[in-house]
Amino acid sequence: MAKKTASGGEAAKPAAAGAGSEAARDLDAVSEQLEVLRRDVAVLVEMLGELVGGTAREGREAIERRAEDYVRKGRQRADEAVSQARALEEELEAKITRNPLSAVLIALGLGYVFGQMSRR
Repeated sequence: MAKKTASGGEAAKPAAAGAGSEAARDLDAVSEQLEVLRRDVAVLVEMLGELVGGTAREGREAIERRAEDYVRKGRQRADEAVSQARALEEELEAKITRNPLSAVLIALGLGYVFGQMSRR
């Protein structure tokens, strides 16, 4: 009596039960694979975070080194400019001391020229 017809009696129930347990096994396998995938993604996200953090830190350090280099070069150039200005000052002072009359005449001439220019 266990068999009725092929159109769907009790004979179809064992086949459906077998298909249901196979589907359940497939579902379990997919669930396990999803869990493994979740763990792998979590590890990748953590590794990416460390990489980005390291890259940002290295970038900041490179920028700081470059800024320090620019500051150092700027100070050197400023010191050189001050030294050159002092040397010119000393040279001009020496020329004035050697030729005071020429210095006075040059100063008068420049004063006259600037005075004429300011009138216009």
